[in-house]
Amino acid sequence: MGARFEKLVMDLLPALGLAPKTTRLKIFREGVEVGEVDIVAIDEKGDTYAIEVKAGKVDISGVRQAYVNAMLMGAKPLVIARGYADEGARQLALGVEVVLLPDYIFLSLDDLYTAFASGLARFFKAVLSLYTNLYQYLDYIKECQDMECICKKISCKELFKKLPKEARNIEMISLVLELHNAMPMICEEVDQCIRFLKSTNKPCGSQSRENTP
Repeated sequence: MGARFEKLVMDLLPALGLAPKTTRLKIFREGVEVGEVDIVAIDEKGDTYAIEVKAGKVDISGVRQAYVNAMLMGAKPLVIARGYADEGARQLALGVEVVLLPDYIFLSLDDLYTAFASGLARFFKAVLSLYTNLYQYLDYIKECQDMECICKKISCKELFKKLPKEARNIEMISLVLELHNAMPMICEEVDQCIRFLKSTNKPCGSQSRENTP
């Protein structure tokens, strides 16, 4: 992933007014390796840039690394990433030029599949965690339409400590409430399916397909 993203960055550099000169440049001081620059590029004025490439979001360590490497080789620091890991990285980067690329840039179908699978896994994890931790309170909050109402009935502060960040919003809580309300019907469908499987060797659902013209 990192290598493919770096190649994409190389192709984008001319659009930024930069001409790539070399990659993976090692920096030595008194015969000791003290750093490595992902890409070295030069602009139209002849200024040299030490570019730190991050396939994901850049954190404080990445910003600091870009700055130190650039100072060691007398170049200008530049970070190219998909975003900031946190506010600390954003604040530290005030003295470093940063180019942010959109999160939706995918380098291959494998990258798209990986992103989709990862997002789906986080979604189900959030739903399961929310349902488990909210189960005993669902009847109390079923009429709530916003977080203010929910937090008046239960301790949101304590609840949020137990939840992944994807689950800390009214949309996910509403989804879990809908799932809870639909659970009796879902269980009845599953029970019917199990009884059908026990009575025949046919796959579940084959009966309805046979009755369909």
